Formats: sequence, C-alpha cells, structure tokens
Amino acid sequence: MPQSRQTNFYLVALFFIAGLKISGIVWFQSAFRPRTHTYLGNDYPRVWPVKWPENQVLIPVHDTVRYQLDTDDGAAEWGASFPGKGLLYLGEQCRPFSISMFHQIRCLDTLRRAFVDVRSHNTTTSRQDTINGELTRHCLNYLRQMVFCRSHSYLDPVLGYPIPNAHPDTDQCRDWSTLYEEVRRTQQRCHV
Repeated sequence: MPQSRQTNFYLVALFFIAGLKISGIVWFQSAFRPRTHTYLGNDYPRVWPVKWPENQVLIPVHDTVRYQLDTDDGAAEWGASFPGKGLLYLGEQCRPFSISMFHQIRCLDTLRRAFVDVRSHNTTTSRQDTINGELTRHCLNYLRQMVFCRSHSYLDPVLGYPIPNAHPDTDQCRDWSTLYEEVRRTQQRCHV
C-alpha cells in the first residue's frame, strides 16, 4: 500500500474512532443524567424520585389499641395517615398526584368505614351506598393487587392448631417518614 494511501486510511480510522468515542461519551452522559419532567400531560416519572435514606425502619407487627374501627379517635387517626388527602403537588403548575402508599391507606380506611356501616346495619339502597360499594370493591381489588406487586419473602412463624395463624414479630421497611416530609414540602410549596 503506498504511503499516502496508508496515511489516509489511518486518518479515516482515527476520525472514525474519535467520532465513535465522542458519540459514546455524549450518549453515556445523556443516558445517566437525571431527566427533568414538565408534569404536563404524560410527561411525569412513573415513580416519584424520592431520595430514600440508607437506614431502614424496624416495625414491630402487633395488634394496637390505635386505629380503632368505630371510634371518633380511630377515624381521626386514619384520616391523619394521609395528610392533605394524601395528595402531593409536582411541577411548576403544582399538578396533583397521589402515591400508592396513601392510596392504599385511603383504601384501608374505606374498607374500615364499609365494615362499620355493615356492622351497624347502616345499609340502605341509596345512590351513596352504590357509590361506596363501588369504591369498596375498587379498594379491595387494588389492595389485593398491591399485596402481590409488593410482596416479599420474609418468614412469619405460624402458631396455633387446628387453625394455624401467622404471627410476624418484626419487619424491616423503608423509612416512610421520608414520604410524609416530602409530601408536606410539596403541599407547602403549592400553598395547599
């Protein structure tokens, strides 16, 4: 191969490799750069990008005297479980969203109220009962799906015979206080 042809080949190869390297660097930077969202239309992340602390919370699993089914204090405790109706506000326009944790707690409260209504024989065939019945069915189905979706394999000891019953003692969870702080921050920012 003549000298000038060989030099041209090496120059083309050098430019090709340099171009490939620059393209790779640009792609790598754009692929791992946090994406900003407008929160308009469908331009929002599927998961709220909350920075979770490294530590986890140990939660003792036990029966409690709080969150009673049919007392005013119990209803207030359930209501306080999802501050500001469990809504957070994202983007410049303060678009409302819910997070699945608050949706699940609201559903548990809906089931609690339905149970209390049935137990107190407060059942009629009014339109409100039809709406509440639809909401109760939605919540029961949603909670079932979330249990499957977020299942984990912690072992719970089983006690009792002839009717076995699982008795978990302690679970390890994410520090949910982080979500409460972040939700309150969005509510304050949007003056809600």
